[in-house]
Amino acid sequence: MPKIVNKDEKIDYICEEAYKVFVDVGIYEFSLNKFISDINMSKGQFYHYFSTKEQLIYQVMSKKAFELMNDIKEKYKYEESYIYKINLIFEIYLNEEKSFSDLRKLYINTFHMYVTSSDDEIKEFNNSAYKDIFDSLEQIFDDEIQKGNFHPDSKKLAKSLCATADGMFLLSVMIENYDLKTELTNYFLEIEKLSKIN
Repeated sequence: MPKIVNKDEKIDYICEEAYKVFVDVGIYEFSLNKFISDINMSKGQFYHYFSTKEQLIYQVMSKKAFELMNDIKEKYKYEESYIYKINLIFEIYLNEEKSFSDLRKLYINTFHMYVTSSDDEIKEFNNSAYKDIFDSLEQIFDDEIQKGNFHPDSKKLAKSLCATADGMFLLSVMIENYDLKTELTNYFLEIEKLSKIN
C-alpha cells in the first residue's frame, strides 16, 4: 500500500530544508537541482509542490515572516510601554541573535524579488504584511493617547516609523559600519519625546 503523504507537512519540510541552504550558501548560490537531489526527491515530486524556484523562495520567506509575526504577537501581549512594543515590532532589525541575523541576510537577498514581483500572491503578501505592521503601530499610538501619554496628533507619526525603519535598514546594507540598532533605538526614543504630553 503506498504511503499517504500529507501535502502541508511535505511543503513545511521542503521549506525548512531550503531555508537552511539559503542561510548557508545564500539565495544567489542556491542550486535548485542540487537541493532537489540532496532532499532525495525527484524533479516531478518537487514541481508538484512548487512551480518555480522563485515560488519556493517566496514560500520559505513567507513562512518565516509569519512565524516572526506570530512570535511578536505572542510577546506583545505582555508588554505595556511604547518603547518595548515598538522594539518588538521591529525586532527583525534590532535582535542580534543568529536566527534574526540569518533572516535579515535573506531579506537583503530577496528584497529585489519582492519589490519588483508581478506575482499577485507576493503582492498580496506584501500588502497584508505592511497592513499588519501599520495596524499594530497605530494601535500603540492609540493606547498611548488613551493613557494620556501622547498628543492626539502623534498618531500621524505611526506609519512614518515603518518607512524610516525600512530606510535605515537599507542604509545599514549600503553603508559600512552603520549601527542600525543604535540609530533605530535613538529614533524611536526621539519619536516618543515628540509625541509625549509635557
